[in-house]
Amino acid sequence: MTKTSHSIYSINNLTQGSQQDDSLFTSEQVKWINSIELPQRLLLLSATEFDDQFLTLTSDWRYRFSGENKVILFASGKNFADLSPSSVKLLKYLTVEYIKENSASSANRFAEGFARVFRDLAAISRESLVAKLRELVVKVDRNHSDNNNFYYTLYVLRKLERGDFFKSTGDKGDLEDLLLEVPRPRNGNWGRYQNLDLVIPDEVSLMIENGIQLWASKLCPKLETKEAKTKHLEKVKKVVKIDVLRDCIITGIVYYVGARPVQIGKMAGGDYVVDTMNEHGMRYSLLVPYAKKSKLTIDRVRVAVPEELGKLITLYKYLEQVGNDDPLFPTKLASRAMVDKSIKGMLLKFSPKEIQEAVKNDGYKIPVYTASLFRHNVGHSMAMNGSSAAEIAYILGHSNFVVADKYIAATPEMADIREMALGRNPVFKNMIALALTGNLVHSTEWKGRRVAASIGGKLHHHIGGCNYEENICPFSQGRGCYGCLYFLPFTDGKHEEALDSFFEEIDELRHVADDTGQVHHPVMSELVRRKDHVIQVIARIKMVQAKEEIE
Repeated sequence: MTKTSHSIYSINNLTQGSQQDDSLFTSEQVKWINSIELPQRLLLLSATEFDDQFLTLTSDWRYRFSGENKVILFASGKNFADLSPSSVKLLKYLTVEYIKENSASSANRFAEGFARVFRDLAAISRESLVAKLRELVVKVDRNHSDNNNFYYTLYVLRKLERGDFFKSTGDKGDLEDLLLEVPRPRNGNWGRYQNLDLVIPDEVSLMIENGIQLWASKLCPKLETKEAKTKHLEKVKKVVKIDVLRDCIITGIVYYVGARPVQIGKMAGGDYVVDTMNEHGMRYSLLVPYAKKSKLTIDRVRVAVPEELGKLITLYKYLEQVGNDDPLFPTKLASRAMVDKSIKGMLLKFSPKEIQEAVKNDGYKIPVYTASLFRHNVGHSMAMNGSSAAEIAYILGHSNFVVADKYIAATPEMADIREMALGRNPVFKNMIALALTGNLVHSTEWKGRRVAASIGGKLHHHIGGCNYEENICPFSQGRGCYGCLYFLPFTDGKHEEALDSFFEEIDELRHVADDTGQVHHPVMSELVRRKDHVIQVIARIKMVQAKEEIE
């Protein structure tokens, strides 16, 4: 074949593939794809000093990450040759989003894996992608690649659903309810990093919890005298932005309670209740209205909320003069638009300064997490902590136990939980995802307040400094420091000793859980998360020390 005829053949072949592939999308979906604005470069959050800090989005993507040279040949690779321009652009967008929420180390496998899924589809809809998930699960000769493609397809399905990509396909119902019907592939290697039902990542959960706690400690400190309280309220009135405070409260309610937007829109001032008030603390609850008629109860669902969120709601009601019969939140905007706006805004405000700066410079976009995802995260979290179907159905306002039973059925086996709690994964040790911890500093250079805490029955005091502006730490000092924006780990700190103490606490808790037959101990997940943050600090210090030795 001559060079000219070969070129004509390639063009014809590409044209045929494009025509065939374009039929995957509705006209509205094509418009959706055309409206995508891909960044010129993408910030790689977990990059080390030896990696590329940014990924330049050229025709073919090439970058170095985790000690490997990565390449995604969107323009010249065989995996993408028969895809239309619309399909390639959509795949680039999905790969960018995947890198933001996961890791750039596996982005090439994600892009190539879902490109193969693309070729097996006759249309891109929720129905076709759910059908593909089922097909991958029941495949007789399923291999590791098929398992990966299952979870890549699941990620794409959830991501496109959040972006209203399926509006024109006529698919109805809640996606997460549909996914509870999909069986999971059996894979012994599928562990912590590929947890199917971890709808909201741990890092995002921690960011929200810490953010609400910090806001409460600043805006609602514990004051002894009436004069001090009056003076503080006058100060708050001048500095607080009521719209931002409202966004913070809405995000907290969605995160802790799992309320639907329509339920938040129905809340009245009297639905917020102060249960107890004494010198030891306060207890608050919300009377959450049902979004749908329920056969289980006829009253509103009473759900306890953390003290820090309760304090913020108390402040908000006072500043806005919300009476018991008044709507708790404005009714001008549609409930869903109000809630989505609140979540998006607060995720940015709760993010570390580095991410906020990257967003400002168009180098990063905050991932979208809808109220529906937070709602299902509450359901999965309750199931993981051993809640019954009746308890889950009550909190989420389900009319029967069907969905609650599926949450419980979808939880990992005890062996997976044990592996997550006790496994010292060498890959995780090398991750430097320390966006939620302050800069490293040598102990001799730090002149401020130092952290001290009892962990595992031992006193740990040479671990780092704290630059939080308030005198009283709102968290559990020591445990809460690792993963806190105001914590500055010492490069010569005794972090290994702290890590050993965390493992001792986890081991003791595991024995208690085994002796009492409690499969899902509620404290275990929190201890594991804090232990992981210590490992991240240690890994970061070793990387800095290695760099200094080279220099």
